[in-house]
Amino acid sequence: MKKEEEISIRDMRIDDLPRVFHIGEEIFTSERFPLMYRTWDQFEIASLYTRDAEFCVVAERNKKVIGFVMATTIEKPRSAWKYGYVVWLGVKRRYQRHGIGERLYREVEKRLEQAGIRMIMVDVEQGNDEALKFFKKMGFSITKHYTWMTKTL
Repeated sequence: MKKEEEISIRDMRIDDLPRVFHIGEEIFTSERFPLMYRTWDQFEIASLYTRDAEFCVVAERNKKVIGFVMATTIEKPRSAWKYGYVVWLGVKRRYQRHGIGERLYREVEKRLEQAGIRMIMVDVEQGNDEALKFFKKMGFSITKHYTWMTKTL
């Protein structure tokens, strides 16, 4: 890849959803992320886009989507705070480690802050050291440990 200027960050459009879905299929595989994989499907991304399009952003190079971030907001009754939740962030493998994920994240953070968000959350599967390192670089900290239990029937 050449210069950063070749990559543009823009609002996600409805016609981007198939490309976003395929990038996610490439990244969020059951072999790498067995628990996360179960929620990556076209209905999940369509629902997020429909509900919170202003927090859905893509990175584009040569008119092709190469990365995306999708976030939402959470309001709790009896709480003065509005929370942001980064649900998905992905960059095609060949474009990773070029600052694209950071640019996507920074854009969605700016949008969440403009919407009155005071805290942003993200969950990362244990053992996903790349994502943990990335989000720590973005200023996140691990605040509590919890155990998410599953049972296969």
